[in-house]
Amino acid sequence: MLVLKGVPASPGIAIGPAILLPGEQIIVPVQHINAAEASAELQKILRAIEKTSEELDQCEKKVQASLGTEYANLMSTHKLILQDPALKNSIIQKITKEHLSARSALCVTLQELAANFDKIEDPFFKERRNDIFDVGKRLSANLVGGKQEFLASIHTPSLLVAHDLFPSDTIALPENHVTGFCTDLGGKTSHTALLAQSLNIPAVVGLSTASKDVKNGDILIIDGENGLLVINPDRYTLSNYRKIQRELKKTESLLKTINHLPGITQDGHQINLYVNYDPRTDTKENKRLVTDGLGLLRTEFLFMNTPQPPSEDIQYSTYLAVAKRFDMRPVTIRLADLGADKMPDFPLDEIDEDDNPFMGCRGVRLLLKNPDLLHTQLRAIVRVACEVPAQVRIMIPMVSSVEEVRHVRAAFEQVLSEIEKDNKKPVNKIALGAMIEVPAAAIALDGMINDLDFVSIGTNDLIQYLVAVDRVNPDVAHMYDPCHPAVGRTIHDIIQTTHQRGKSVTICGEIASDTKMLPLLIGWHVDGLSVTPRMYLRVKNSIRNLNFDTCSDLAQAALLMGSSEEIRNLIEQNQHEDS
Repeated sequence: MLVLKGVPASPGIAIGPAILLPGEQIIVPVQHINAAEASAELQKILRAIEKTSEELDQCEKKVQASLGTEYANLMSTHKLILQDPALKNSIIQKITKEHLSARSALCVTLQELAANFDKIEDPFFKERRNDIFDVGKRLSANLVGGKQEFLASIHTPSLLVAHDLFPSDTIALPENHVTGFCTDLGGKTSHTALLAQSLNIPAVVGLSTASKDVKNGDILIIDGENGLLVINPDRYTLSNYRKIQRELKKTESLLKTINHLPGITQDGHQINLYVNYDPRTDTKENKRLVTDGLGLLRTEFLFMNTPQPPSEDIQYSTYLAVAKRFDMRPVTIRLADLGADKMPDFPLDEIDEDDNPFMGCRGVRLLLKNPDLLHTQLRAIVRVACEVPAQVRIMIPMVSSVEEVRHVRAAFEQVLSEIEKDNKKPVNKIALGAMIEVPAAAIALDGMINDLDFVSIGTNDLIQYLVAVDRVNPDVAHMYDPCHPAVGRTIHDIIQTTHQRGKSVTICGEIASDTKMLPLLIGWHVDGLSVTPRMYLRVKNSIRNLNFDTCSDLAQAALLMGSSEEIRNLIEQNQHEDS
């Protein structure tokens, strides 16, 4: 038995025989042709482009029907890549002037594009690189007459093992009897991981050596709950996981019965349970969730894949549709957290040469350097608040000082005055809050809390800054530790400081969806949690099975502990006692 540790990409347990995805055949030896053969090779690539375009059209319709707009948009992105004159012209030039075969011309062009993307460290652009190769893979297959799709040859339930998976591979998995997958590469935010979550397929990524350690036919356990791959498990491990698998399936069915019940502990303590909402992934299942409101609307997607910033009207229509979706409940709209791994396509000089983008000009820093961006977004949000009964809340990202808060509030007050001159007024008062994700803001919160109406703790960045760990760097990612004593003490201090001034505090990072951490978060008296739609009912169920007084005792004990191991043992011991 061999156990590999990776990144949990999609929850659930999958058990079954392994099937390895053969290596992709995009990269081929360079083959030269005679000048007289160029015309025939041109016709090959043009036919392949036409066939690939037809495939993408069919795939887009299929994905739209089964998974919704976001993933249909992904196929639209692939169509745009295919139609890009730069890609087509480069291939044609290599055929006609360098006398390369069609496949060689495609291969060299893809390698050149990949080399350009490899110079950029941002995960956003690395995902673009994968999109280009996904399109290249389709083109390559169609150049050789459309090879039989390997995935279509899988006729029995199997677990797929691959070095990497492209989105188009992932989309076809369920209908091809793939009940789970794992990859050497990838992270939680990749298209492939997000697709796996939407398809409800257990998945673990970032395993490094899975495709080398696994052989066809090996019995595998893919533990999407904990990010583990178990190869050829012993009898005891297999039996234990089969039991866990049955319990998880039973739990998923039972969870739907608590949808309309409140998020309240067994001894009557109310926890507001919000959802991190993305209008691009508003599936039928998500629409059925009964939530206390929207805890985090990320707005960066409006600023991506566009040659210019989104207009006020475009933003207004998007936010209005979202606010209507949540009737009279709170709707928290985060100002664009651009920079770092969320780079816009339109030029912004402040971030072009940023050597350390995660600590550079991003979030509120970038908005204050580009006041037109801030002003336009604030106007769109305020206009929405004048139209709907929802409790609109504006959240400032990446705050590190009270001066930043005051500058944003001044811009906000200016927009309110402009709107009032048009004889419009928000239906409800708009709350202005901050995402506390920088240690400086956490420590100096007492100096800025009077300028804020609410606080939300962004634990993803807060943890990585507290422990000085880049969570996407495989060499140190294991040190990204929510159980580190500094993390709990900082969260507790933020909550205490906020409550002392009579303000509310929520948590909207990944830790809010971690049911193991819930007793500590509740015990530190957090007012609300904002979680992903996929984890919403799981978190609600956990809350309803907890005792607030017990959580408080547990949380206080954790604050006195000096190591991550002690805190983890405390959490595990509490779980065993509850079970």
